[in-house]
Amino acid sequence: MLGLMGAMEDEVRLIRADLDDVEELDGPCELLRGRLDGTPVVLAKCGIGKVNAALAASAMVQAGATRIVFTGVAGAVAPGLGIGDVVVGNRFQQHDADDTAFGNPIGTVPGEPPYWEPDPVLFALVLDVLRALEEPRGHQVVAGPIVSGDQFIAQAEKVAWLRATFGASAVEMEGAALAQAANRLGVPFAVVRILSDSADGDAVADFPAFLNNAAHRGRDLAHALARQHRLTA
Repeated sequence: MLGLMGAMEDEVRLIRADLDDVEELDGPCELLRGRLDGTPVVLAKCGIGKVNAALAASAMVQAGATRIVFTGVAGAVAPGLGIGDVVVGNRFQQHDADDTAFGNPIGTVPGEPPYWEPDPVLFALVLDVLRALEEPRGHQVVAGPIVSGDQFIAQAEKVAWLRATFGASAVEMEGAALAQAANRLGVPFAVVRILSDSADGDAVADFPAFLNNAAHRGRDLAHALARQHRLTA
């Protein structure tokens, strides 16, 4: 069963509207089971932050999800990425995890690996689907490291630090927590982020309009993945 996750209302509302045979499930967040283009899916609006993403991942697996794809917006870190471009995470770290007092690198969660990687098959599928959808629209689609933390990053010096320390392409608040939870749960995952600002400090002038556009692009991805999932299940 395909799991689809977003943190905010705008990241899930259009997908929710397209579901058939919807069933509301008990859980730590808004959790729905239904069908998208005939494919069984679990949809979660996890809420913002690492703990919420991890809780939602666990609830989705309990509800039957066998793979989870997160879609949402994020800030750009790597140079050359602009507003509207897309990053598919190929490595995940928690930038606000600091165990350096015990000799571990910044970003390492005690007892966990230095970083997490997505399932290679699901990652490749998501990357291919996105390139087919987004490149004709004029958007870059790149694979790159994503860093997460319970901080809203808006300072140029912090962005520069994330770039220098982690080689990050994008920064957000959920992806690495999903990665950690999915790794523990043994479920394949992938994270897709549409960039709302660029590494040089430019940001969208009308964020609500940008979110609406991103919502439509997330819905397109969800439908394409549902069709692929049905073909490969």
